[in-house]
Amino acid sequence: MTFQPIADLNGLKTRITATWMAGDYGSVAALTQSAANDFIGRRQIRPNMRVLDVACGNGNLSIPAAKAGADVTGVDISPNLLDQARARATREGLNIRFEDGDAENLPVADGAFDLVVSMFGAMFAPRPDLVAAELRRVCRSGGQIALANWTPTGFIGAVFQATAKHVAPPVGVPGPLQWGDEATVRERLVRSTRPL
Repeated sequence: MTFQPIADLNGLKTRITATWMAGDYGSVAALTQSAANDFIGRRQIRPNMRVLDVACGNGNLSIPAAKAGADVTGVDISPNLLDQARARATREGLNIRFEDGDAENLPVADGAFDLVVSMFGAMFAPRPDLVAAELRRVCRSGGQIALANWTPTGFIGAVFQATAKHVAPPVGVPGPLQWGDEATVRERLVRSTRPL
């Protein structure tokens, strides 16, 4: 699958970061904390399991994973959300590494994690094939990648469709809701170069 090149990738990344920094995402994220807890609860986390939370936001997945005994690293492009995540971890007495980084170019070593997760985060990076390749790159052979994404047919999908009628998406950027289609996600991960 090929897409038109993104004319001003740096400008787009700056706008994406600014969007995530605007408003109070932490309040919105609180609405999905129960789902995040359930999502992590299904991962069968063992003590000292190495977990990477990609596009971690304010730590919705990182916090319960660390509480379950995992060695957690969270990565996000938004400094204010990383600050919120660090503050939450401190309040909970948890030792979690939170790093500034991009889902398309993760600042971690190859095969460093047993479990790589993202919930309503990595799906918003503009180049999904790079994201899929990075998810595979950082997950150890035999590890697990687990994603929670909004679907095209759900409520958020309807909101996105309504918004798209008034705000044109960037040229060459596939819609984030494609991450909510299991066949598309599998295809992206299979196309990436590193075996699971």
